[in-house]
Amino acid sequence: MHAIDTKTRTRGVGTGDRLARIVVAAGVVLFVGRGIDRVVHPAFWAEDGAQFFSEQISRGGLDALTIPYAGYLHVIPRLTALVFSPVPFTLAPLLYAVTAVVVALGLFSIVLSPRLAWLLPTPRARAVAFTLLCVSPVLSEVYGNIANLIFVGGVGLFLIAMCDDPTSRGGRAAEVVVVALLATSGPVVVLLLPVLIYRWWRVGRSAQSAVVAAVAIAGAVMQTIIYASSSRTTPGGGSVEVAVRAVIERVAGGWLFGFSSLFHPDGGPLLPTVVATAWIVAAFAVTVVVLRRDAVAPWFSLLALTGAASYAYGAIFVSGALAGQRHLVTPVAIVIVLLVAAASRSGSRAGRGVAVVCLVLGVLGVVASLYLSAHPDPADLRGLTNCRETAARLCSTPIAPSGWGVYLSR
Repeated sequence: MHAIDTKTRTRGVGTGDRLARIVVAAGVVLFVGRGIDRVVHPAFWAEDGAQFFSEQISRGGLDALTIPYAGYLHVIPRLTALVFSPVPFTLAPLLYAVTAVVVALGLFSIVLSPRLAWLLPTPRARAVAFTLLCVSPVLSEVYGNIANLIFVGGVGLFLIAMCDDPTSRGGRAAEVVVVALLATSGPVVVLLLPVLIYRWWRVGRSAQSAVVAAVAIAGAVMQTIIYASSSRTTPGGGSVEVAVRAVIERVAGGWLFGFSSLFHPDGGPLLPTVVATAWIVAAFAVTVVVLRRDAVAPWFSLLALTGAASYAYGAIFVSGALAGQRHLVTPVAIVIVLLVAAASRSGSRAGRGVAVVCLVLGVLGVVASLYLSAHPDPADLRGLTNCRETAARLCSTPIAPSGWGVYLSR
């Protein structure tokens, strides 16, 4: 009997499906509701205005899609800016925010697919995984802006990697297109190659999974070449110690304590550190014991994701709950999905119990981080519109956070 689906067999499949739909609806409501202030009071945030909006309006056309930023291609954010470039400037922040919310929900919803039944065997288990992704405590930085869809996209790539092949021709084509878009939107694809390649091996070396892996590898190579030829620099200063602390304090601590500032560059109090360490060890042990080799590639990618951020930013990455939080979205999602899988697939009470406890212990972090306040809005988009209409060579307005701005040139 599955720990997360204990009544499906006794109540019947129909009832189980209805309960799953209720859980999914709750997840959607919670996800939209937690950041509704960012939709009701939309504002350009960082690169949304400073890069994607500014460059699309200034340059126009499809050319902006191929402009690297910060050492990477960002096709999905730039494509969003292209689609909404004809609308009045005052509507753009709202449309960007709505798009970010819809795309995130769409990517999270991949976990609901029956193609994941091998990992999450019941509709209710998949529904629980979806809802937990929607209430993840580490979404504050990425919620409601298109710039950070490149990190939310990592969740989509991970879920696609864990799926079986689509059965229809249309589904196969759509999957390849989605992987191509995600692989050309940020660097996360490079660190998720282990799970994408493992899918090809797991499903029997199918042609579809080979194509998916090939597209992902091509995107990873492209992003790596662009990064290597860019002038981007990061603070650095990473070490094995910082990487280990990142897994304990940022991944485990993010799930357990949310926005809490318990941890800082010099570490944190003993008890939270012990609790976070015990949690990540328990999560690793139970998922590997229950899922066996199917858990290895996901954990390897999780360590690669956190390790890369640790070495790029050094002690900055372990300096607080919101520091580089975007880099935690996919690692935390990986643990959530694996724990739900362990809870629903374990044949022993001990395994189910450990997985369920690990998930339940995140209640504090979820509740503490559920509400997301609106971003400040210093922008004068009406003034920007008026300036643009005068054919001025440069029009600008400040946006949040401090020091960022929209700059439209001719």
